[in-house]
Amino acid sequence: MGIFWKTLLVAALASAAISQAEVVLANNAIVVLQPQELPQAAQIGGQSMALHVAGNGLTYLYIEQQTGQLAILDVTDPAHIRPVGLVKLDAQATFDFGETVNDSAILVRFRDGSGAALLDLHKAKAPVLSPATAFLEGSKAEKLGRFGLVMANEPKIDGVPVARDFSIVDTSNPSAPRLLSTVKHVKKELVNGPMGTTYLLGENGLTVVRRPAVEETERLQSSYAN
Repeated sequence: MGIFWKTLLVAALASAAISQAEVVLANNAIVVLQPQELPQAAQIGGQSMALHVAGNGLTYLYIEQQTGQLAILDVTDPAHIRPVGLVKLDAQATFDFGETVNDSAILVRFRDGSGAALLDLHKAKAPVLSPATAFLEGSKAEKLGRFGLVMANEPKIDGVPVARDFSIVDTSNPSAPRLLSTVKHVKKELVNGPMGTTYLLGENGLTVVRRPAVEETERLQSSYAN
C-alpha cells in the first residue's frame, strides 16, 4: 500500500459490510481501528511517532504524547495491538522523530530549536534519550553507512507540523464514491509497508488502518523464509 496523502482510495472493492470498526470485503479486507478500540495508551492525542523493529523481531510503535512522555505499543500483529508501557524521557522540549541510526537508535529533533538527541532503543521497552550535544545541533541529517550520520548545522524552520484531515474512501463505484472513515487533525502518518498497515496520529489518538490480506501474505512469506 502506498503512502496516504489527503485521501486513501480503495480500488477493487466487490462488496462491503461496514461497522464502526471494520470494513469486510468479498475478496479482501480493510479494517479501520478507531482510538477507542485500541489500548488506552493509544487514546490520547500525540505529537509524533516512530516504528522500530527490535532484534527479537517484534515491532514497536513509539508515540510522543507530551513533552518527554512516550507511549509504547507492540504492533507486531496489527490485529492484536498490545500496550507495553509509558516512559518518561529526560527531554527539555517537544520533539519530532527523525532518521534511524543503526539498528537501535532514532534521531530526534527538538521543536524549540535547541538541537537534537539520540533515542537509544537497545532496550526497546525502556528507551533512553541521550542529552543533546554540540555535534547533534544540526536540523538536517543524512545516514552515513549503517552507524554514522552527516549533520548539517542549519536553522530549524519546520516548526510544528500542520495537522490535516485524512479520509478513507471506497471508489469501487466511481459514480458514487463512499466515505468509510475520516480522521481529524492528523499530525503524523506512518506506513509499515510489509504489513500494509497505516498509522494515523490524530487529535483523538491513534487510528490504525489494516489490510489483513497483506498481513497474511507477509506471514506466509516469513514462514517460508524460516
